[in-house]
Amino acid sequence: MSKQIGTVIGNPMILGVNKLEEGYNFAVVSQREKIILNLYNKGEEEPLYAIELDERYKFGDVFAVKVSGVDFSKLEYNYSIGEKTVLDPYAKQVCDVYEFGRSIRERNYRSKVSQTVFDWEGDYPPHTPYSETIMYKLHVRGFSRHSSSRVKNKGTYAGIIEKIPYFKELGITAIELMPVFEFEEVQKWTENDKNSLYHPQFNEKVNYWGYGKGMYFAPKASYAAKSRLNEDYTVEFKEMVKALHREKIEVIVEMYFPYDAGINMIRDCVRYWVVEYHVDGIHLNCSNAALEAVANDPLLSRVKMFTAYWNGMAGARSYKNLANYNQGFMDCARKLLKGDENQLNEFVSRVKMNDTNTAVINYIANNNGFTLMDLVSYDRKHNETNGENNRDGENFNNSWNCGVEGKCRKKKIVELRKKQIKNALMMVLLSQGTPLIYAGDEFGNSQSGNNNPYCQDNEISWLNWKNLESNRELFDFTKELIAFRKKHPILHMAQPLRDMDYRSLGYPDISYHSDNAWFASFENYNRHFGIMYCGKYAVNAEGVEDDFIYVAYNLHWEKHHLALPTLPEGYAWEIVLTSSPSETESKANQTDEAAINEERCVDVKERSIVVLIGRKEGK
Repeated sequence: MSKQIGTVIGNPMILGVNKLEEGYNFAVVSQREKIILNLYNKGEEEPLYAIELDERYKFGDVFAVKVSGVDFSKLEYNYSIGEKTVLDPYAKQVCDVYEFGRSIRERNYRSKVSQTVFDWEGDYPPHTPYSETIMYKLHVRGFSRHSSSRVKNKGTYAGIIEKIPYFKELGITAIELMPVFEFEEVQKWTENDKNSLYHPQFNEKVNYWGYGKGMYFAPKASYAAKSRLNEDYTVEFKEMVKALHREKIEVIVEMYFPYDAGINMIRDCVRYWVVEYHVDGIHLNCSNAALEAVANDPLLSRVKMFTAYWNGMAGARSYKNLANYNQGFMDCARKLLKGDENQLNEFVSRVKMNDTNTAVINYIANNNGFTLMDLVSYDRKHNETNGENNRDGENFNNSWNCGVEGKCRKKKIVELRKKQIKNALMMVLLSQGTPLIYAGDEFGNSQSGNNNPYCQDNEISWLNWKNLESNRELFDFTKELIAFRKKHPILHMAQPLRDMDYRSLGYPDISYHSDNAWFASFENYNRHFGIMYCGKYAVNAEGVEDDFIYVAYNLHWEKHHLALPTLPEGYAWEIVLTSSPSETESKANQTDEAAINEERCVDVKERSIVVLIGRKEGK
């Protein structure tokens, strides 16, 4: 071994590789009596140094050594533990993973010691409260990989930077990224897997989504344009976060940990992404014990944390940072959207759900299931291209194809599908919880009926941006709907609405109506009702009281009228938004009162939602 290298006992308290005053500290967990730290010159098969670590370097089950006298900018490393050569679980960069979709057998996994000093230029997280957040979930590669995306660096973090003007135009305040840690992109199936009912009939399959074991501390190298130029690809992720923060857009990363993953490792990982990469939130899939550890970590007390259900872990908190991210809203909203009976009671409770200690994330489409366009175009899943004989994916999608399975050019069907998509978007964006839009739903993106494209790294999963032009009406409607939500604080209160007139204003903060005002008719056969929000309970950023807002829902296949409550003297109802094209046309060509009959009722077309504002006449 060369005389220039120096090794002394290291610090076992900081796992992974960390720069110290004199050299670098290597620390790794192993129950073995001895292991070997291998240091390589790039491109060479044999290690330049093989540093044996025995009991002298061991603290409990942690080996720690401080190495000096070596230029780590030119070296790669891994460990030999018994007969295996393994990566450092805390590795911050992984080598030879720059091309997406290569089999593990084609790689020689090693790690690099990150040395790049990044200038954050005073970057500070937006800390947007849940009540003000509009979320947008995307897959980094699929978001801009399609030739129609019109970005230079397709399928990368840099591609997201290029799309920031799009986020701003739409009105997004936070993006959620599907897994962006380093994961194995090719899954290998065993013989037992191949004979299983739920596994493919071939040896390898692309792991496009990334849910599975991974190198959790390292960003995904193949999602970085810089990695193709042999540069430090972690810098590109930081550039993306900094650029988004400049525009007050938060970054949430989704992380999947197997249930046997160590609690300390999970907490260390979440802390690392928050401190090193300035992410604003983590969507966690892990054990309840790990969730509790993360939820009660004071370092993470202002970081947004999502999971399916916090199960009472929230308690009283100084900052509302935990959110329940489950599909309860989705299931109920989809059933009502297609006209199922006995959904009104649950849907009303979902619309107003907004707990004191935990937020709720509302969505009607997500990566795991149909897109919005497919939700209204297919009665059943079409996952044949996944290679599992259409046995994978959810069977109960609560979808309705509007009369024709799959693509259709009939004008009547096309218009009905667009109206149903608008209805779905209104259900999400006019509810009290934090709304989430799945990327592409705002312009009718389709996955050809595949509700589980976890293995489809192709045009099935990539967003086709040509739909933005062909479905510009949907995009404009979504943009208008988001702007409307932002303008009216009564639609997204920080605290739950009470169903009471607790300020003696003559109106409760929220009330329910049907064919008769002030009477909620939620019988199992009904599919129509109205909700009125009293804007006097909310003020905007300028301190001005909000308007009265009435949302008329009619998900029945027949036309209905809904009674409008009497407003204070000098106020009048006005239709401002509707999902029905015919009502939009009538509003453009007639007076607003024409859609409101003499009995102070609003006529709502079949399968339509209408929004009215009660404001002072002449305002």
